[in-house]
Amino acid sequence: MMLLARFGVAALALGTVLPALGAALAEPPRQDASAFKYAGMARCNTKDCHGSDVPKGSPALNEYNLWKGADPHSRAFTTLYKAPSKAIGQAMGIAKVHESAKCLSCHSRLVEPEKVMANVKWSLQNGVSCELCHGPSEKWIEPHALPKEKKWSHEKSMENGMIDLRDPARWASHCASCHLQIDHDLVAAGHPKLHFELVDYNARTGAHWKTEKHPSMAAGFDAKMWTTGQVVSLAEALRNLARHVKAGAKKELTDGAREQAAAYARVLQHAGEIPADAAKLEELAAVVEAKLKGLAPADESLLKTLAAGEAPRDFSAARQVALAFRALSTRAAAKADLDKLCEQILAKNEKAFDAAKFAAGFDAVRAHFK
Repeated sequence: MMLLARFGVAALALGTVLPALGAALAEPPRQDASAFKYAGMARCNTKDCHGSDVPKGSPALNEYNLWKGADPHSRAFTTLYKAPSKAIGQAMGIAKVHESAKCLSCHSRLVEPEKVMANVKWSLQNGVSCELCHGPSEKWIEPHALPKEKKWSHEKSMENGMIDLRDPARWASHCASCHLQIDHDLVAAGHPKLHFELVDYNARTGAHWKTEKHPSMAAGFDAKMWTTGQVVSLAEALRNLARHVKAGAKKELTDGAREQAAAYARVLQHAGEIPADAAKLEELAAVVEAKLKGLAPADESLLKTLAAGEAPRDFSAARQVALAFRALSTRAAAKADLDKLCEQILAKNEKAFDAAKFAAGFDAVRAHFK
């Protein structure tokens, strides 16, 4: 079974795992929110909108409280006040990381006053709040709450600045724009490496969107999101590696970025080498991303392919392989062994990662898929 059809780029061919992708399509257009203003989170979290104390239907209208209580995005800014963040800043010569544009680009967002609606105060303290994921809401905040009265549709909201997170490719790309982009100097200063798998991360955010009418509730959605997420993540990891190469990062940092890209390529059954040249890396990233539309979701036949291979020996590859099994497995009998395996690849366990121990756990898991 093949995931990515062989890419028609000289010296950049990828072997594949899923069939019937059809012709490569152009990169999906990115929505440009620059023409719209931010309305602020206060207009989202009222009791009559998304700030209900209890779920009320689909949407549940308690999304704000789920985000505030369970989603790490709500604490993204306050993390900058903690000792590890300050130590990174000190190593980089940044006296106040909570005021640094470099840090705030992902831990919150600096928004120019002219991009905020009148009489609205934009607060960095809100971290990664509603509009940073869903788009500036100046034009759609009111009509989307009264769709029948205003004759308003989801499509109209998207035309007016909303980011379409119902589209798996846009969803994954929006997340990866922070969760897989990091400058080499940040890593050198002690910033944790970025390890990202979309289905796993969504499961740890409180999933405030999960109500009966949301597309994520449809059968097979996790498999679709995993597949899309892996392709997007491979493209972003290749771009991240290209930035390391261009910047002349130290070998150990470039090797780490290459290891990360190779981890995504492994589960997508990449047949060739990751290029060393920055221009070719960027070219490959564009070709990978062009395969998103029409991409068929992976299934357990991919797990059988992975189970037949050798156990990964580095943390990045081990993490992506283990999470592939967790996302795609439908075998209840494998759950206990999978849970034990995935415990080894938690981000906090990276420094203590033991390849031999992982291989033993992997043997227990793959026995369920022979």
